[in-house]
Amino acid sequence: MSESNFKLTETQLTTFEKDGYLVIPNWLVDDALAAMQKLTQHQFNHPTEPWELEHQLGYPGAPSTINEIGGQTPRRLLAAYQREKLWREFAVSAPLKTCLEQLFNHTEIFLSQAHHNCLMTKSPRYSSDTGWHQDSRYWSFQKPELITAWLALGEENSSNGGLRVIPGSHRMPLESKQFDDMSFFVANRPKNLALINKSRAIELQQGDLLFFHCKLLHSASRNQTNSTKLSLVFTYHSGDNSPEAGSRSTRNSEIIL
Repeated sequence: MSESNFKLTETQLTTFEKDGYLVIPNWLVDDALAAMQKLTQHQFNHPTEPWELEHQLGYPGAPSTINEIGGQTPRRLLAAYQREKLWREFAVSAPLKTCLEQLFNHTEIFLSQAHHNCLMTKSPRYSSDTGWHQDSRYWSFQKPELITAWLALGEENSSNGGLRVIPGSHRMPLESKQFDDMSFFVANRPKNLALINKSRAIELQQGDLLFFHCKLLHSASRNQTNSTKLSLVFTYHSGDNSPEAGSRSTRNSEIIL
């Protein structure tokens, strides 16, 4: 995707507003996709800190300690914007900025380096399950209105730990008692289960781009295939929505697109 005049259609904007997510097929194709895949595979094969390891999360299926077999399995390679020129170019590209301007209905767009800003990995042997949650639980902004851009570098589906979402949950008046002490949506409560039963699996092909709202309820299972799933993930907010002073959302400088 290189056209500076690329714009989302009214139908796509309506879909995002209604469902809280939007898939753009073939955002990267051909040589551009191949270059991104080659670079990303190199980063995965030669990981360097900062990173987040599966065992640090303690999610179901993850190794329990760093000394256990698989204990050094990465979950995320952090600081993606700082790692590679090609990743920086993608994160602030003109077509991406245009889409975000439309989705936020605002002309000033910022990339948060404090949240996501990573190569998301899911390895076949030592990956874990992520329970139902909203990303906004991690973040401290004036408004819970942020959008994540998720670039699939390979196929993503239920078999390899692709995302499941509850459409429209970003606009639902959820109550604190529907979440546990770690802000996970409690799956076995009848009221919650009724919503989870309406969930959808997000299926992505290599080069597809997914936008989703920070309050969209989503989950992911572990990878049951023989290949690692790799995704490049960045999170954005509009200029009228600043991080709260002193919070972890201010720990890294922001990038204006």
